[in-house]
Formats: sequence, structure tokens, C-alpha cells
Amino acid sequence: MKQDHGIDKVLDRQLISLAKPSIEKREPIKAEIQINNTNRTTGGMLSGEVVKKYGEKGLPDDTIQFKFNGVAGQSFGAWLAKGVTFELEGMANDYVGK
Repeated sequence: MKQDHGIDKVLDRQLISLAKPSIEKREPIKAEIQINNTNRTTGGMLSGEVVKKYGEKGLPDDTIQFKFNGVAGQSFGAWLAKGVTFELEGMANDYVGK
């Protein structure tokens, strides 16, 4: 599923919305999303929501899977919670997967 991130300028808010079934009911989800280098620390807010609900144990591996296409900004995928998987096809700035 492709998602246009123009709806909300904060990409993580879109990710949280898309991952709602996973966060609320542990249902696996997959989505494909465009990303650009103005999207920084992508995954931080999403991971915060996972940790609020499930603590450090997080979710089962690959419960939330996002494939990004484009150019990721600084700190892409830094501090991801357990159960969140990011894949990037394109380029990334520094501090990827911190």
C-alpha cells in the first residue's frame, strides 16, 4: 500500500495511524511509504507509542513493517521499538538506525 505523506507533515503521525491495528491489537501490518530528507527521526514517535503500550518488550518481531522509498532524513529508524521493522530503498542521511 502506497501512502502519500502530504496529508500530515509529520510522517510519524501517519505511521502511528497506519499502525493502529498493531498498536491496539497486535495485528501485523505492512505498508509502503514515500519519504524525503525533511522527515527526520522517522520512527521515534511510532516507537514511543509501542513502548507506552507494551513496555520495553515491545511487539513480536515484524508486527509493524514499513518499506520506505526515497531519501530518508537524519536519524532514520533511530531508537525503533521491538517489533517495528523499517526498510529503505533509496538514500539516507547520517545516524541511520542509531
